[in-house]
Amino acid sequence: MKKFAAKFIAGALALTMLATGCSSSSSGSSSAASSSAASSSASAEGTIDWPTKTINFAVTHGAGGDTDYMARLLARKLEEKLGVSVVANNITGSNGAICMTEYKDGDTDGYTFVLTNTAALTGNEATGLSDFGYDAFEPVAIYGKQSGENILVPADAPYDTLEELIEASKANPGQIKFGISTGGGVYIASVILEQAAGAQFNIIDNGDAAERITSLLGGHVDVTIAPYSSAKEYIENGDMKSLCTLLEASPDLIEMPTAKDTGCPELVLNTLYACLAPKGTDPAIVEAMNSAILDIVQNDEEFKEEVNSFCFQEPYGLTVDETIAELEKQRELFMSYSEYLQ
Repeated sequence: MKKFAAKFIAGALALTMLATGCSSSSSGSSSAASSSAASSSASAEGTIDWPTKTINFAVTHGAGGDTDYMARLLARKLEEKLGVSVVANNITGSNGAICMTEYKDGDTDGYTFVLTNTAALTGNEATGLSDFGYDAFEPVAIYGKQSGENILVPADAPYDTLEELIEASKANPGQIKFGISTGGGVYIASVILEQAAGAQFNIIDNGDAAERITSLLGGHVDVTIAPYSSAKEYIENGDMKSLCTLLEASPDLIEMPTAKDTGCPELVLNTLYACLAPKGTDPAIVEAMNSAILDIVQNDEEFKEEVNSFCFQEPYGLTVDETIAELEKQRELFMSYSEYLQ
């Protein structure tokens, strides 16, 4: 699978580059982090003249998904704060691997950034879909928590809990079609369900979250995983139901069962939103961007309202050092699942 994935990414990346060319509250930090962010901003502003032109965001996932939503929300708020245009472009495919492969060695002048999620970033490395991890970039900031990946089934499915779904798969091996995106956190989750809980699904690659939801609604798959924020409308309309969240605990603003408490204790997937810069970007610019992002996360009331409404979480942001530490923590967690991914 890894050899095929590598060849696929290389080919798709070439097509993407031809097609796109070069186009373009509470937080997780303590009060000390706020002080650090402020001092970083002052230091950066004293040594660099940035920004003076349009900033480009390369977004790893497609329009309509949670990664895209959060990237565009951040872009809009940064435009207000920095006084320059911030343009978000979707470079999709292979669970974000195409975009990250294209931009990890991109322009280092401080006007190109990659907006992704940690499940894709670390999951692609753990499964071999990418041969690099977070340290192939200059990490800038963690700027939000996802509403939580949910295990979703049609509203009339004969199971109401994760445990019942697992037992149904065992009773009908290979018959329940499970839509995933190859390589990332959702794929890892499906493998853990099989290896740790003994589930026996027919795993099907269905692309990004928005595409997976469409496949579930169309009856092309029987179960999938997608963020609650992306599925909320369909759940409330009675088109599908959520069996559980993969977060370690329920989102801040709602309650729901977790996978670790309802069928698979090993299954925990805490997904965060990350901003990265190409390797070699000026550290002063990295710190300046981090400071701007943290100011929005900590102080912008409109940002807080939208995050509460879309992610069902409180605003959450980390300094550069905290971001690196969190990415390393998630890498260690995903790599601990490597025995299931061979």
